[in-house]
Amino acid sequence: MNAFAAWGLTILGLAIITTIAEMLLPQGRTRNVIRSVAATVATLVIVTPLPSLLRSGFDFEFSGDEVTVDSDYLAYIDGVKANTFASAAKEHLKSKGLDGDYKIEVTVDGFYVKSVKVNFADSIMNGNITNINKSEIIKSIADYFDIDEEAVMAYG
Repeated sequence: MNAFAAWGLTILGLAIITTIAEMLLPQGRTRNVIRSVAATVATLVIVTPLPSLLRSGFDFEFSGDEVTVDSDYLAYIDGVKANTFASAAKEHLKSKGLDGDYKIEVTVDGFYVKSVKVNFADSIMNGNITNINKSEIIKSIADYFDIDEEAVMAYG
């Protein structure tokens, strides 16, 4: 077991022993004295290995086998972000009176929107809408995501 793990287990054991001892002690001055002693011991246990750690330095190098990237999880997270951005765009358009049954697909790059596709093929005009102003929708989406209008593709 490496020294860091042993140090952590020692702190954990001390916390458990202190908790049990505190539950068994009666109320009063004795309990306060025992608490003070336990706090002093805990401080010493935590601080004692620090000088040797600082002298030897920290080694945070990892070999290639220890750290891996879970690409399936990252793809899932990108999908969740894209769906969240698409829902936000629909709500934004709805708040501007551009409500419609069009589908919005967002491509993300990290935490930023890279491009947006708007599919008008299955759109149904509802309410007082007599026509769909695609250029106004494109401009509104581009402004909302702070991207160029060329990054918003409309079809259908």
